[in-house]
Formats: sequence, structure tokens, C-alpha cells
Amino acid sequence: MESQKPQKESSMFLALLLFIGAGAMIFVYLGTSEPPKKMAGTPVAAKSEKFEKSVNRHLMLTNEKMEMARQRMQVENARLMNSDFSETKAQAAYENDRRLDLSTDTRAQELAEELGRGARHEEAMSPHDIVQKELFNAEQAQEYSQAYKEEYARQFVENARRGGYNIILSEDLSRVLSVTPIRNPSNQYQSTLEAIQ
Repeated sequence: MESQKPQKESSMFLALLLFIGAGAMIFVYLGTSEPPKKMAGTPVAAKSEKFEKSVNRHLMLTNEKMEMARQRMQVENARLMNSDFSETKAQAAYENDRRLDLSTDTRAQELAEELGRGARHEEAMSPHDIVQKELFNAEQAQEYSQAYKEEYARQFVENARRGGYNIILSEDLSRVLSVTPIRNPSNQYQSTLEAIQ
């Protein structure tokens, strides 16, 4: 029931806002007693002036809407500050009423441990063990990096060979030392046949 009250208030507020906006537009329209000036030589200036008036009217209405929304928020905040917060009660937490025995489901515990969400069984490590672990991890990272470089270089050389070039790399695989085209008699024979045909 209380949730419908703010909806009714907001719909009434919206209707009031629309009514005020329509009244303002009628007032602006009827308030101009001067007949519109006709400029024979400048239709662009008349359109520009009409456009400016329209934009100004839109800005004015938008500003009024924003001001009314700000005032409405202030009223709602003041109403909330004056309301008694003890009216709402905390939701009771779930409690097992002992009719369900959840301790027999071992698969859930195993799955949680596999996903790393179970109870953590970490051993306290000594400073020596921590340093050794870090050295081991650094060594593993270096070996991985070297293996990656070697595989990348192997694929690079293989792709160049397929493209018709023989490539020699430095020992540390960081530079290309030489590039020589590979003479392929079968490709040369095939290109000669295509030229003849």
C-alpha cells in the first residue's frame, strides 16, 4: 500500500508538471501581442530567430523541470529524515531447523575444495621456504620465457622457409643475421610453364 503512495504522488506530480508546462507555453504564445515582423529579403534570419526562440523556450522548460525535480528530491529526503527508521525490521537470517541434515553431503564439500573455496589448509612457511619458493618460481618463469622464445623463433624460421627464404638467427634469438632466398626449381619450372601458356 505504501509503495503505491509514492507512485500516486509521482504521477500527480507529473500531471501537475505537464499542466504547468502547457500553461506556460500558452502564456508565451498569447503574450506576444506584436505581429510577427516580415522580412522580405531575409528568410534565413526569420528562421534563425524562430529557432532561437524555440531553443530558449526548450531550455527554460528544461530548467524548470530540473528545478522541480530537485525540489521534489529535497521534499522526499526531508520526509525520509523525519520518518522513524525503527519501522523496518531486520530480516531474520536463515537458520537450519534441524530437520535437514546437511552434513552428509560430502560431494558439496569436495567440489568446494576443488574450486578452491573450501577451508584453506595453508602451512606456515619459514622465511627460508618463502625465499626458496620465490627462487623456484623465478626459475620456472625464466624457463618458460626461454621455451617461448625458442618456439617463436622456430615458427618464424619455418614460416620464412615456406615463403621462400632461408633465415639465420643469432644465438640468443634476438636478431636476424642473414636472409637468403631459396631457389626452388619446381616453382621456377612451374612459373616458366605458366609464362609459356
